[in-house]
Amino acid sequence: MSVLLLGADYQPMAVISPRRALGLVMADKALPVEGEPTLDLRSATRTISLPTVIQLRYYKHVPHRGARWSKPNVLRRDRYVCQFCGVKMAERDATVDHVVSLSECRKKGIQPNTWGNTVAACRKCQKRKADRSMDAAGMKFYNPNYEPKMPRVNYLTLLLQNSNHEEWKKYIKM
Repeated sequence: MSVLLLGADYQPMAVISPRRALGLVMADKALPVEGEPTLDLRSATRTISLPTVIQLRYYKHVPHRGARWSKPNVLRRDRYVCQFCGVKMAERDATVDHVVSLSECRKKGIQPNTWGNTVAACRKCQKRKADRSMDAAGMKFYNPNYEPKMPRVNYLTLLLQNSNHEEWKKYIKM
């Protein structure tokens, strides 16, 4: 279980542990916004529901960071859809394919694991493309207008989009 931390302006700031969330609430640095009604926590002086969303009482400036490249983030960006055939994949079946192959990147001294060089791919398409260019493999993107690029949202938004917490969704602005 995890807790969504909101700033004083209700903007999502982080996903934190329940222990950290309770510490912030008990220290009066944050207020519970959404709670788990089935689980109450009691101290000598107060009773609170286990929060699933808390809000900081005071404004805290946090620099806006872009999303960091990783395989799970590429899959989230592409919404687990193969960019070559358009098939929706289960998380366990999804892979990441390099548009410019790893061997070609090594020859040219290019960084292979970047937002612009990786896409979500099913195992069948990844095997078909292998270590060749898209042209050499006779492949193209399922959506002709698709261009692999850095998502316009940060990591936290990618995480929240794919969260199972329904109560978090009202705090996400897309």
